[in-house]
Amino acid sequence: MKKSKTNKKERFVAVRRNSDGTLKEFKSNSGKVYDYEMALEAVEAGKIENAIPFTGRDGARHIRGMNDGDESTNLTNLKEF
Repeated sequence: MKKSKTNKKERFVAVRRNSDGTLKEFKSNSGKVYDYEMALEAVEAGKIENAIPFTGRDGARHIRGMNDGDESTNLTNLKEF
């Protein structure tokens, strides 16, 4: 039985920052641009393979890169677009 290609996850490959340096937009490998809220929804739905959601000390939901020991998967290390 063949696997459906609709299950293929996207990856974040670039980011855009606010003036204070916080991440505000994400660009996926398919070229789609997500604002932070859309990105968080996609991450929480399991549609992004290199990011996970977490609840911060402020009680709000946030996005972080996979904690796999690879610095290239750290979202703050992604190139700017």
